[in-house]
Amino acid sequence: MRSSFFPLIMAALLAGPCRDLVALESAPLSRPGIERVQLVTDVAAIVPGESFTVGLRLIPLPGHHTYWRGPGIVGVATRLDWTLPAGFEAGDMTWPPPTLVDMAGFLAHGYKGPALILTEIHSPAGFRGGEITIAARVSWMACAVSCNPGIADLTLTVPVAGADESPAVDAEIAKAFAAVRASAPKPAPEDWSFKPRLVAPDRIELTAAIPGLDPEAAETIHVFCDDMQVDSDAPQEIEMIDPAKGIVRFLLARPGFAPKSPDDLSGVMHCPGGWPGTGSAHVEFSAPWLEGSFPE
Repeated sequence: MRSSFFPLIMAALLAGPCRDLVALESAPLSRPGIERVQLVTDVAAIVPGESFTVGLRLIPLPGHHTYWRGPGIVGVATRLDWTLPAGFEAGDMTWPPPTLVDMAGFLAHGYKGPALILTEIHSPAGFRGGEITIAARVSWMACAVSCNPGIADLTLTVPVAGADESPAVDAEIAKAFAAVRASAPKPAPEDWSFKPRLVAPDRIELTAAIPGLDPEAAETIHVFCDDMQVDSDAPQEIEMIDPAKGIVRFLLARPGFAPKSPDDLSGVMHCPGGWPGTGSAHVEFSAPWLEGSFPE
């Protein structure tokens, strides 16, 4: 998966201003630990009533990393707070799959190199005007031996297409956007099941039934929790308890600062060889806690 998609992302991320751009970009900014942060869209104009994609391009300096939506026990997730024209709405962020990053000896969830995070912007039907300006306050943490918190106010001005006009699309940026969407974790199939159980205040047992799971592949699975319920720095114990049914059990450390009364356990699971029947190495999962799991 990585060999197919990430070169495309890198090519678009690192493309300089000398190439012939159709895409629209905000002015690139640099900050401590960050070589470039900016917004980019792959369209030359927006069509009223249709959605368009805006990517946050975040390129850390060599040796630095940034963080996923669930950073783990250290780090701060990248965040976008949008200011949009009336009637425009921002959808959920599409994140590339996380990897393990090392922050001064502690493992966390993030990106060791360039990251491209996508947001769909929905425009209202019947909107008219020569152009619109969208703005985002972006915050992040860029870490190496030490950490550099960052914040930037970015603006992107986009023309509005006229009636019957078909705006041009920047093929290179569109490929990078498509690569992010293709690499993003897919929802776990409906015939999979997940059951979390608190076996001690600092210990979670997660039992998963994954039909067709290769017993050898089970040993390579890693759980990325997205809300600090799992200690990102602690080893994860994995046991295949029923190979015929694909039932695997995880023992996961729970940090002392985990949410007090969470409704569910959720995140992303990574299986390097790919998950059966999904065509993906990453899946999203979410499972409710049994009532009474957290009496506090």
